[in-house]
Amino acid sequence: MKRRNLLIGMGSIAAGSAATLGTGAFTTATAERTVDVNVASDQSGFVTIQALNETYASETGDGQLELDFNPDSGVGVGDNTPQGLNADATFNFDEVFRIANEAAQGDMRVVIEATGFELESLELTADGSDSGNLSSGKSLRAADYSDVDNIPKLFQPDMVDVNITIETKDDQTMGDVGGTLHIHAATGGNRDDLSNVI
Repeated sequence: MKRRNLLIGMGSIAAGSAATLGTGAFTTATAERTVDVNVASDQSGFVTIQALNETYASETGDGQLELDFNPDSGVGVGDNTPQGLNADATFNFDEVFRIANEAAQGDMRVVIEATGFELESLELTADGSDSGNLSSGKSLRAADYSDVDNIPKLFQPDMVDVNITIETKDDQTMGDVGGTLHIHAATGGNRDDLSNVI
C-alpha cells in the first residue's frame, strides 16, 4: 500500500518537471530561405561612384571605378608624351569622381582610406555639396579623422565631387607609386562602424 503511493507520487513529479522544461525543446534548427541580392556597377549601387574626369577616371570591365594618372591614359600632347608626374611637385586634379548617397536611408557618413601609396602626400577633398557637412575643401581622407561624429556626412539624395591633390617626394622613386582607395560609408546611427578605419 505504501509502495503504490510512492509510485504515484514519483509520476506526478515527472509530469510537473516536463511542464516546466517544455516538451518542444531543441538544440539546433535549419531552415532554407531565398535571399535575392543584386550586385550593381559602381554607377548604379546604393553608394554610387561615378567618373567625372574621363582623362583620369573610368569604369573597368566589371563595373568598378578605376583612377589612372599614367601618361598612356590620355595625358600628353603630340610626340612629347610625358612619362609621369614630376618628382618634388604638387598636382591638383579637380572633380575626378563623384560619390552619391542613393540608399534612401537618410544621412550617410563617408570617408576614403588610402593604402599603398608611395608619395609625399595624397589629399582627397570635397569639391562641395548641397547638404550635410561637406563644404568645399573638406577632407575626405579617413586618416584625417579621430572622431566618427566628425566624419563627412551626405544626406539622401546628395553627392560630393572628389578633388585629388598628389604631392610627390623630392627623391621620388621612378615608376608606379600608386595604391588603392577604399571608400567607406555607413548610414544613420551606424557611423560607429567606421571607427576601425579612422
